[in-house]
Amino acid sequence: MKIAPHPAQHTLMAKLASVGVGLDAAFSGPLFRFINPTYSKRAHIVDGVGALHAAGRWHPLGAMRLSYSATSPLTALAEALAQANYYNLPPARALPRVIVALQLDARRVLDLRLGEVRRTLRLSAATMQKTDWRAENQQGREAITQAWGRAFAAAGFEAVIVPSAADAAGANVLVFPDNLRAGSRFEVDSEVIWPAP
Repeated sequence: MKIAPHPAQHTLMAKLASVGVGLDAAFSGPLFRFINPTYSKRAHIVDGVGALHAAGRWHPLGAMRLSYSATSPLTALAEALAQANYYNLPPARALPRVIVALQLDARRVLDLRLGEVRRTLRLSAATMQKTDWRAENQQGREAITQAWGRAFAAAGFEAVIVPSAADAAGANVLVFPDNLRAGSRFEVDSEVIWPAP
């Protein structure tokens, strides 16, 4: 199904352009993902290619490479189960999964957990966490969160920290691999090594 771009797309990009690098922060620390074992090779985990094949809260299908991660293992698990929960499927439908630890060191990061950043952009926590992007897409429309994700990528952010929609106490980190700068690092701490059959 073709998705119509959100009508506010140009406004969102203009907002980000008007603040320039004024909201930039650095991030250095561990991140976590629960991944499908089929995509457990080191390169697959951090390349963001999965976003080209399936839509998510912060990106429309095929718009850009984007790697979703979480600041804690519990949030990563909640996010891995979110699709099954949304459709009232048993959790087993979302499994098996493998948890991996990642490391991100980046300087151009937008932290949307901070109230002053959200106020500057006029982006509420409720919009980030409650927007039903699946329903919007099913009706042929890009969700506002997806339009923001495209705007963040276009503005050159390496990563954006957002409140988790699946774990009220948690946070996700959206990493745009194509925007990583010289000296930045986004990598797997320890590769999944499967025993030989």
